[in-house]
Amino acid sequence: MTSKEIRKTFLDFFSGRGHRVVQSASLVPEKDPTLLFVNAGMVPFKNLFLGDEKRDYQRATSCQKCVRAGGKHNDLDNIGKTLRHHTFFEMLGNFSFGDYFKKDAIAYAWEFLTKTLNIDTSRMWITVYQDDNDAAELWRQVGVQGERIVRLGEKDNFWSMGDEGPCGPCSEILYDLGEHVGCRQPDCKVGCDCDRFLEIWNLVFMEFDRSADGQMKKLPRPSIDTGMGLERITSILEGKIGNYDTDLFVPILKRLEDISGRAYGQDGKADIAMRVIADHARGATFIVNDGILPSKEGRGYVLRRIIRRALRYGKKIGIGKEFFYDLTKTVVDLMEDVYPEVRNNHPYIVRVIKGEEERFMETLSTGMKVYEEITEGLVSKGIRTIPGDLVYKLYDTHGFPLDITMEMAEEDGLSVDMEGFKSASQDQKERSRTASKIKGEEWDEGHLTVLREGISSTFTGYTTLKDSGTVERALVGTDLVDEIEEGDEGELFFACTPFYAESGGQTSDEGLVHVVRADHTEGRAKVLEVAKIKDNLFSHRVKVEKGAIRKGDRAELIVDTEKRKGVSRNHTATHLLHYALRKVLGDHVKQSGSSVEQDRLRFDFTHFEGMNDVETAKVEDIVNEKIMACIDINTEEKSREDAIRDGATALFEEKYGEKVRVIRIGDFSMELCGGTHVRNTGEIGSFYITSEGSLASGVRRIEAVTGRSAIAYKRKVEKALKAVARLSNAEVERVGEKVESIVSDLEKRGKEIERLKEEIVSYRVEEALQEAFEKDGTKVVSLFVPNAGAEELRKVTDIIRNKTKSCIAIVGSQAEDKGLIVLAVTKDLQSVYNAGKIVKRISEQYGGKGGGGPQIAQGGVAGRKVKDALKDLDAIFGP
Repeated sequence: MTSKEIRKTFLDFFSGRGHRVVQSASLVPEKDPTLLFVNAGMVPFKNLFLGDEKRDYQRATSCQKCVRAGGKHNDLDNIGKTLRHHTFFEMLGNFSFGDYFKKDAIAYAWEFLTKTLNIDTSRMWITVYQDDNDAAELWRQVGVQGERIVRLGEKDNFWSMGDEGPCGPCSEILYDLGEHVGCRQPDCKVGCDCDRFLEIWNLVFMEFDRSADGQMKKLPRPSIDTGMGLERITSILEGKIGNYDTDLFVPILKRLEDISGRAYGQDGKADIAMRVIADHARGATFIVNDGILPSKEGRGYVLRRIIRRALRYGKKIGIGKEFFYDLTKTVVDLMEDVYPEVRNNHPYIVRVIKGEEERFMETLSTGMKVYEEITEGLVSKGIRTIPGDLVYKLYDTHGFPLDITMEMAEEDGLSVDMEGFKSASQDQKERSRTASKIKGEEWDEGHLTVLREGISSTFTGYTTLKDSGTVERALVGTDLVDEIEEGDEGELFFACTPFYAESGGQTSDEGLVHVVRADHTEGRAKVLEVAKIKDNLFSHRVKVEKGAIRKGDRAELIVDTEKRKGVSRNHTATHLLHYALRKVLGDHVKQSGSSVEQDRLRFDFTHFEGMNDVETAKVEDIVNEKIMACIDINTEEKSREDAIRDGATALFEEKYGEKVRVIRIGDFSMELCGGTHVRNTGEIGSFYITSEGSLASGVRRIEAVTGRSAIAYKRKVEKALKAVARLSNAEVERVGEKVESIVSDLEKRGKEIERLKEEIVSYRVEEALQEAFEKDGTKVVSLFVPNAGAEELRKVTDIIRNKTKSCIAIVGSQAEDKGLIVLAVTKDLQSVYNAGKIVKRISEQYGGKGGGGPQIAQGGVAGRKVKDALKDLDAIFGP
């Protein structure tokens, strides 16, 4: 049975037993600050387990993408060493939200394994929590022999998603791989840490919610969360000892064999390296696919570690070129049937990973320089062991691999303090664990209260800008209230609303809420913004301008038409811009963020160099051509999977439901988009790019205007251009030539001024040399240079030292009440005098701070005392 067949069979089994098949969520958790990545199948359902959210189903099944490579659940160090741990994996699961509990969960699992998959019951063992008599009895009822049911403690059979959240006792189904696997000891049994007994399915009986302080409270509805790793069950059904021999990994390893020239299965150390690389290729592909870029912190740091770890292991098996990006194609070939978006995003994934490979080569070069600086300093002091904290700094700050540090140290006859390295590494893990919460990603307590009450909203604003609805709930702060009074701000919730909630980069609608009651009293509130709490719940932040708005009021909801039109023009323009950028720059371009407002748009996209004027003009021309062509915009709803298979573009910043809205413009643009749009491209009017620049490594940003805003911007530019023409006494058409001429002339004059300044300084240096004073045979040359910066003062010390080969040169300047001194010592005197120590002494004596190296140093002093400091022999030479 192939992995594809197993995946489908599992979902079909539970679908046939009343479970809703739910598409895999993104690897980036929704509003959960406790997790870096989705690390279990239940994460997307967390609010259902907590009772904070209601959906139209009580049973679900899914095949969820997961990553365990950061935070508490971090398998990274085990990857490659074992045959069962992975950074990226797929979790098959079935879930009950207050519907069925232990009895049905156990019965379903046993039926699926023994009857649907026909797994040999004599190879399976069951573990239960030590105090869970109910589970043990239920396993006996489905036919499991008592001696095959093993009770274990909290460490093995009590499951939690993290340090806090839903949790409960669990029951694991294990598969005995045989006496020839694992420790091979005669007393090996369930509970042994070896690889013999493979956990294939974990049934969690979700009964509790653990708070941050460790307190446990009963969940409102006991629920079921189960998880079975697709990779593990595939290995059993394909008759393999480990996951890496299954159809999920073999094609990746074969491609790696072609690249490396090594054969998998021939050498233990090489096999570990190849498993690491194959695993990390899957992890990196899917993390990038879900919109994460390599960076120095958070999820981006995990991605960077995964990529660089794979590259280091590539070096170990003799790969001396960029290779990792090549493996992503094999990953895509294997997974596109289930996750079609990885095929659409593949050009982008390649660019990101290839770019990180290139940066890592630069990192190695930088790391080697830092290593040389560290070791030279140690050797000069007679130290032959590199301290662990410095080794860890090389590893963590500079990304320099530990194994390379150890190899270079061995070549240099040095040792490495590994205990110190481990200690520094552990300290960092502790800091990472305590800082693993993602700031700003959590639910507001007031919104959770509304969610618990089952309130939902239907958006009607695609077809109307005016609707009526009942005030279902009202919030002031985090408190539910019966009314919001005149002059106060709060939040209103309606069962239906024409107001668009901010999402997908599009700003929210504004407008009015108007209430007229039967007793002729009224209330009017200005809608300031609308937020999407969930896909089906909108919060309207309002300020009541007249009367009061009460729970139960029937209200007229009126959207600001002009703002909606401006926003819609700009949103459709981003789709045209996306198309134009891909046409001009290449298919690797993907939208990575946007901001669509009434008067302007901002569009972030993946590209690895700045656009030139020709490219910018081409993009503008393409967008304006499509606007002038007056093309109708068509929308339709379909399943996310069907839309992506049809070629629709999915955007990284968005999390999509099972049903999606597809925006199609002609035959050239098709995107998943829940935003509002014009009916015809001609309504946009015109399009003009106002700026293009770098946002982050591999990400560019364009700002642009459309319609009336484009006209206003053009007029603003023309006004500035005419002003420059007038001031430069040139015709508008020749302003560029005139400005170039003026700039060229200024550059010439600037160089002449610099030359004259250097002549003056040189003359003044000659004077200073003649006035130099000596102490104990050492010449001191001092000079005050008005309005000079640190770099200029350093140049003056160079001139002095070039003119006299043995001296201490001290120069200074003053800017308002701040003084600056720079002191340099010629090489022949550095065994006696240290520039850094002298400057530190002078600075402290004259109210400042300073320091530097033995040859040159600088410091600050009180502004009025600079000239005194330059002449103070006692401060220069010390006691």
